[in-house]
Amino acid sequence: MSALSSRAPILPLGALPRVDLLPPSEVRRRDMLRQARRWVYVAVAAAAVAAVTIAGAFMYNVATSLRLGFEQTRTQQILGGIAELSEVSQALSTRGALQQLRGQAMGGDLAWGPVIDLVAERLPPGVSITGYALDAGPVPAADVAPEDATGVSGTVTFVSPAAIDFVGTTRELRSAPGMRDADLAELTSADGIFTYRVRVDVDQTVYTGAFAPDEED
Repeated sequence: MSALSSRAPILPLGALPRVDLLPPSEVRRRDMLRQARRWVYVAVAAAAVAAVTIAGAFMYNVATSLRLGFEQTRTQQILGGIAELSEVSQALSTRGALQQLRGQAMGGDLAWGPVIDLVAERLPPGVSITGYALDAGPVPAADVAPEDATGVSGTVTFVSPAAIDFVGTTRELRSAPGMRDADLAELTSADGIFTYRVRVDVDQTVYTGAFAPDEED
């Protein structure tokens, strides 16, 4: 009696007996279904991750494209500004070249009237200037003072009804402001009229400076 009872399965009191009646093939099928579901979940999760990654990459690409377009627009604006500055620079360069040419061509600009007046004011009363042959001097040099360079040189002709003290007259002419030198070049007399031709050399202080380059240029 005790031996039989030891071989029989022990059931808890009050529990119904459970018997697995599923065939092995069904058990395998259900295991395969569970594994299939697991792989489906993994595939869905992987697809979601891939979709998020693709969406992030797309948004990044869109943002990068927008940024690139903005930078390209800005670059075009900068290049346009540089082109405008280049045109301005070229115009300023041309202006400077023209001013330099003008300065070289007109640096010795002067008014002839004050030069003649400079001589006439030192002549004795009754003497009249009848003509002159004067030439303008060179363009002022940067390293030479105007007082040390010739601005006007040539001859001035004047007449007098009587002989004049030409030594004193020459001294007066040489004392005139800007007069570098004055000498008698010729003296003639006819019909009681004395004709004097004087050679003069006036410095460059008589230049008007109207075409001198500005310091700011």
